Amino acid sequence: MKNILDLKLTGVAHGGEALGKYDNRVIFVAYALPGERVRVELTEVHKRWARARLVDVLEPSPNRITPACPHFGPEGCGGCQWQHIDRPAQLDYKARILRDQLQRLGGLKKPLVRKTKGAGDVWRYRTQMLFYNAGDALGLRKPGGYDIQPIDACPLLHSDLEALFQDFNVAWDGLRSVDLTVSLSTGEKLAALRTRGDEAPAIEVDFPVSIVLETSDGRIQPLVGDPWYFETIAGRTYRLGPGARRPYNIPAAELLIAQVREYLRAGTGQALMDVYSGHGLFTLGLAETVSLVIGVEENPYAMENAAFSCGHLDNVILHEGPPPKVLRKLQDPIRLAVVTPPETGLGHRVAQNLARLGARRLVYVAHNPATLARDMEQLTAANYRFVEATAIDTAPQTYYFTTVALFSR
Repeated sequence: MKNILDLKLTGVAHGGEALGKYDNRVIFVAYALPGERVRVELTEVHKRWARARLVDVLEPSPNRITPACPHFGPEGCGGCQWQHIDRPAQLDYKARILRDQLQRLGGLKKPLVRKTKGAGDVWRYRTQMLFYNAGDALGLRKPGGYDIQPIDACPLLHSDLEALFQDFNVAWDGLRSVDLTVSLSTGEKLAALRTRGDEAPAIEVDFPVSIVLETSDGRIQPLVGDPWYFETIAGRTYRLGPGARRPYNIPAAELLIAQVREYLRAGTGQALMDVYSGHGLFTLGLAETVSLVIGVEENPYAMENAAFSCGHLDNVILHEGPPPKVLRKLQDPIRLAVVTPPETGLGHRVAQNLARLGARRLVYVAHNPATLARDMEQLTAANYRFVEATAIDTAPQTYYFTTVALFSR
């Protein structure tokens, strides 16, 4: 096979690359778009597929635009993959990726995938970002590896987070990473440090900010201030903190709550189980629509924060522990369920136990569509039937999105 090829690209893959075919191989090309004719150089060749570097765009797509960030590109920052794609095409590609994953990995013939939904600004939306030590400053990982690209600004950062980044944009020997967060509703700021050997640095700050050390075994050690902050999402106040996934795009988080509520059709007299409930985004967000919410979460920091956020409610019960083990022991009858599993999937017999407890409608929230697709076998074995799915654009300018899928039995 030649090293330099001219290709017509026909699709988009999970991972953000465009794809085409040559010599019975699927060729993946980053920073290209479906519909383009491109010249590429092969960099990795396998029996059925290959990966190639974009050399030239011979016939550009009408959806190609000029990237907004000087750090964007194959030799720069890997945080964004799609700044060269206009907004309507980004939304369309995310629905295409979801449909493809459900078909190829999930075994569904014609899955109903609704149009991708987005909310808020497509720039300046991030209220949390993880930065790495780039030597004398902070940076983000380069594409496809662990090398760090120093950056002086990022157009995805909310202006308040940008200001915090500038205050913290310094690195020292022993620092591994800094996870920065700001609250849109309170203005609180939090920095979570990771260091070599979990050594706590001596820090002095002259502005209000909470600082914690996040150790290699997952412990959170407060250094300055409280190890949490408060954020208002869809009119409800959440206590959030490091150590577990938390919303970084607040308008998109509100859209997630609304989409889950729409799919569940929750009402008075119904009981809802929130499995892998995390900081309680859905536990608190849906509590007023049902008679009872039962949250199940393993992470102790997320559970502590969720308990605080829901402390004023008398219709919330929280169980701390690995959901597969907790669900085996529960006997509470439920009608509805929402699950937000990690990338490893639901875990042993989670769907079967939700069916045993009586859940008729189940909403699966997936941060990776492949996780949902792989769990399709377990859901089907528990007699859950796929109804439809909607992609929520939680991360514009990237190929990442969150899937909300409805199942019934």
